[in-house]
Amino acid sequence: MLHPELTALEGLLLARAGKVREAEEKLRTLILQSNVPTGRILLASLLPPIYQSMDDLHHWRTRLETGLRQLVDEGVRQNLEHSFAVPEFMAQYHGVNDRDLQALRARLYLAPQDDDWCGKRSPAADGRIRVGMVSKYFKEHTIGHLNIGLPAKLPRSDFHVTVLATGPAKDEIGDAFRRHADSYISLPDRVELLPEIRRMIAGLKLDVLYYADLGMEPISYTLAQSRLAPVQCVTWGHPATSGLATMDYFISADGLEPDDSQDQYTEKLVKLKDLAVYYHRPRLDETAAGRDRMGLPMDAHLYGCPQSLYKMHPEFDEVLAAILHADPRGVLVLLEGHYKDWNSWLMERFSRTLGDAVRRVRFVPRQDRQGFMRLSAACDVLLDPLHFGGGNTTYEALALGTPVVTLPSGMLRGRLAFKMYQTMGMTDCVAADKQDYVRLALQLGTRKDHRQAVKQKILETCGVLFENDAGVRQLGEFWKSVVK
Repeated sequence: MLHPELTALEGLLLARAGKVREAEEKLRTLILQSNVPTGRILLASLLPPIYQSMDDLHHWRTRLETGLRQLVDEGVRQNLEHSFAVPEFMAQYHGVNDRDLQALRARLYLAPQDDDWCGKRSPAADGRIRVGMVSKYFKEHTIGHLNIGLPAKLPRSDFHVTVLATGPAKDEIGDAFRRHADSYISLPDRVELLPEIRRMIAGLKLDVLYYADLGMEPISYTLAQSRLAPVQCVTWGHPATSGLATMDYFISADGLEPDDSQDQYTEKLVKLKDLAVYYHRPRLDETAAGRDRMGLPMDAHLYGCPQSLYKMHPEFDEVLAAILHADPRGVLVLLEGHYKDWNSWLMERFSRTLGDAVRRVRFVPRQDRQGFMRLSAACDVLLDPLHFGGGNTTYEALALGTPVVTLPSGMLRGRLAFKMYQTMGMTDCVAADKQDYVRLALQLGTRKDHRQAVKQKILETCGVLFENDAGVRQLGEFWKSVVK
């Protein structure tokens, strides 16, 4: 039989594909065959990728919270010395504060905690602060594009940077991380090697261990539950608190957080003035938008929402319906789901919530980066989903001057576009409420002169988002303060 964690991971992948019943059967079989708690934890954590209504979402959320609480009350704990903690990140798309949920999930795991690993550290001989960066996604991926600026731009007079890649990265971005880091280590992804990996990281005698994302895959989530450096930080690659007592700081920024947002984090929240991102401005290799090549109508008003379909919160439907009903020439453009069934399930919901306008929903195939940028350029306006908006996609759209309408939420995951506009010093596309969102979208979609004026303003102001190392320098200064 496969290692129990690998079998559990298969169940998780089935659930993400939308095959929740099959996932449940696989996990129940695992529970009968093995006393490893992973099966029970993931069985309680199962969530579908697409919800049919708010009632459906609330049902699954209640099931999740009740299931995890029951396991904690029963004293269930997974020992992580030779096992993965397999995260389930779909709950972060519910649009609610996940602090208690994440802290509850963390209580189900018992990780090695050897104080000798990060006891008193003598300063490095050259006086530099030793920083380790961890992720599986230091490659052609959102996390790669958002984080390449750290090893490239942290001043080497003050910092020694080790990149700890927990997955293969054989592409241009992966090569850039190798080139810019002082040291690059490719960590194995084998569960039986976890003790060796922990010892190796601890042996680096890092001052700061920085997780670019937590909760999207098992290796980094498992490592983060041990204390491997005196200062451990996480940032918004996956924009939710880790829930882990071993994570000291969550690195965010002013504008990404409402004033009272510390209560959304188990970590101490750090709000830098700017995003700790040095983002290289993307370039479109063709000037033609190519609507015809994508099978999109040439004479329609295209409202694009090219996001993962699990970001399509049921509350967003009333906004989409209002836009499409007010603009008979409006077409909603979506990317196909990771699995074909996702399209069908979302359209089943839309058939009830959008009415006749459901006939003006178009799916286009998933795109590489250049294809995505051509799609963004082809759309008249992009719609930032409610509750969990775009990050990397917003950088790419604004680089082209494509307007992105956004309604900032009360949590980081719904405020990235707002923060970018705030940095640019323009609020033309920032809505005050749902009705205002609809108004802004229709103005941009139906009035070409207004759209062109806003596009020109975006192109004139968005330069501050790119090749700007202000946030990286601020993060460096913060690390200096906490290490000293």
